Amino acid sequence: MTKFDGIEIPHNIKEETRKTIEKGKLLKRKKTFKHIKVASIIFLLIGVSVTTLNPSLANEIPNLDGLFENMSFTMKEKDKYTTYAQGVNLTKTVNGVSVTINEIVCDGHKIYFTYTIKSKNKLPRQREEGFSKDRLILDMKVNVKNGTATEVGGSTKGYLDDYTYEGMTTYDLTFKGKKAPKVINLNLLINNIYTNKPDSETVSENIEGPFNFKLKVSPNTWSKVINVNETKNGFTVDSLEVSPYSVTVNVRFPKEFILDNDKFKDPYIKLEYMYASGFGGKSYEDDINTKEYKIKNGMVYDSIVTDNHYGIGYYNTTQYIIVKFLDLKDKSEDNVTEFKVYINNDNTNN
Repeated sequence: MTKFDGIEIPHNIKEETRKTIEKGKLLKRKKTFKHIKVASIIFLLIGVSVTTLNPSLANEIPNLDGLFENMSFTMKEKDKYTTYAQGVNLTKTVNGVSVTINEIVCDGHKIYFTYTIKSKNKLPRQREEGFSKDRLILDMKVNVKNGTATEVGGSTKGYLDDYTYEGMTTYDLTFKGKKAPKVINLNLLINNIYTNKPDSETVSENIEGPFNFKLKVSPNTWSKVINVNETKNGFTVDSLEVSPYSVTVNVRFPKEFILDNDKFKDPYIKLEYMYASGFGGKSYEDDINTKEYKIKNGMVYDSIVTDNHYGIGYYNTTQYIIVKFLDLKDKSEDNVTEFKVYINNDNTNN
């Protein structure tokens, strides 16, 4: 018997972990770039229409071939990267530093950017031990026409040498309860590229931009759209969208589901797959005036985006997703409105 045997593990540890992760995402969205003041600038927008990349083109673009292949995708996503990657190869240069957007993968609700940074002088680098050792930080924002973009992560190849750096960043795209459009107009802006002091938020070295790109992207993965249009207790599931990268549920519900004077209210929309409980969802601790969703006539229109970790839509079996609207005011799951949505099994576009 060890000293740890008597420790009681809470039965709701998964739910508490989920809440902690959601709160972390919320804090990340609210965090501002406090350490560097950027003057107001009239930006020169560079326009490009993104076209589908084929393997032969990939070999012709420097630093592109294999970049997606070595990033953090699930096995099925990684197998499809050459099929779904769209070549951009668009470069913006400021004061001897060039940022190139190499490739994009987009399914309408997930978008991945791979990028290369090159400099005539040595790039900033944190060489001491610390959380951000050998990592460049990008103060990057994506604005989407008629929608919102939320950064959810990324990965890096890192420094190829003292003058070259490669990485990838990922955003969730939502269109305020509507299905993803066939053409997505977005602006990608990198204000600064910098390093912090070890285990600190204090900037040690900084490259000032702006590096600004105007992009028009057409989602080109296979996708499955299931029109649901079902309402219970004032909650509505309008549609569900499935792709190799994401599962998105478009919903409507009364704003009272979020707005409450009781600070202990914790409304949550939870997604469950037929083999997994709680594989995705969204917590509504935000202010009701957030621009992430649309409010009209007392109703909230929103989209819940989650990763397609389970290969939903690939298998020739009966599959379904459960959508739960949970009012956790009493910290229980007694007050639940639930929908069960079945998924078509072929992989053709809708």
